Amino acid sequence: MLKIMPMSPNHFQKYMDFAVNEYATEKIAAGTWTAETAQKNSQLTYDRLLPNGLATPDNFFYSIIFKNSEIIGYIWFGTDNENASTAFIFDFEIYKTYQNSGFGSKTLELVSNEAKNMGFTSLGLHVFGSNSRAIHVYQKSGFNITDIKMQKQL
Repeated sequence: MLKIMPMSPNHFQKYMDFAVNEYATEKIAAGTWTAETAQKNSQLTYDRLLPNGLATPDNFFYSIIFKNSEIIGYIWFGTDNENASTAFIFDFEIYKTYQNSGFGSKTLELVSNEAKNMGFTSLGLHVFGSNSRAIHVYQKSGFNITDIKMQKQL
């Protein structure tokens, strides 16, 4: 059985340590940031988005739980800053060991229900263009492309 549970403060701290580094790495790989600036930019982004950490209003952090006790990933969503009726997924990961088992799709279903119960009318997210695996899962789960940002290397 799969479920989502509000993230504990202990898991949140572990999440933050991992997430800042992971986001910097993804932005370098996407060509958005340089290796020299990525870590600082990533930390500044998280500080701006979460000035009160886990207690930042309108942000919701969940651990993804399998078999009632095993944490197999996490998801963070909050109120979209451009549309208060939209919940925006800021970060989502199923740990590598548990990928390709349908847990991502099931988690998106659980989060959709949770967001709807909170009064949101839609759910949005960002995905890096190179992440074809995630794009497939999101499209299979009913997400449609709304914007495409493109870049050409010179």
